[in-house]
Order: sequence, then structure tokens, then C-alpha cells
Amino acid sequence: MRYNITLENGGWVVWDTITQQTMTDPATSEEAQEAVNDWNARCVSRSVDPPVPVDGWGPAGKLSLWLLAEDGWWGLVTNEQHVVCWIRAEDLRPRRPPKPP
Repeated sequence: MRYNITLENGGWVVWDTITQQTMTDPATSEEAQEAVNDWNARCVSRSVDPPVPVDGWGPAGKLSLWLLAEDGWWGLVTNEQHVVCWIRAEDLRPRRPPKPP
């Protein structure tokens, strides 16, 4: 899920896990949870099984999920150190095997 709720400035807000931004003003827990459900319902996700090796600006890792949101396609990528990050689709490409020496 792209959106979660978090406590900020004395109320609950919708938090965008990709852009690391607050999306709503502080509200009650129930209002924020309803907003999170609405925001996540606008997203479409597709699993990549098995995960596909991809590169970004450098070796990125393995793509395991595509997410289509209002701001375009994002890929969920896990690197060799098991760090998970979201990368814009236009910044990803299939990993090419290394050239032999």
C-alpha cells in the first residue's frame, strides 16, 4: 500500500510512503483511515512473480511490484542489502548481464 496514516501535529494524517509527504490535514483516526482507504483505492498494483532484475541509475535490485497511481507508474525494488525502495518506471530498465572480459 502506498498510503498509510501517521500521527502528526496533534492529529492523524495520510502519509505517502513513496514521496515521504503528508497528504492531508490532521484529522481523527477514523477520518484519516477512511482517507487512506480512498487514496489506496485509486492505486492499481500488479505483482511481478518471479521478481525481475532491474537497473536504475545504477544496479537497483529486483522488481517485485508495479504500482499505478495518480502520478504515474512506480516499481517496488529490493536491492542486494534487502533495502526496499520505490523507483519511477521511467528510471528502471531490465538488467543486462555483464559483458565477458
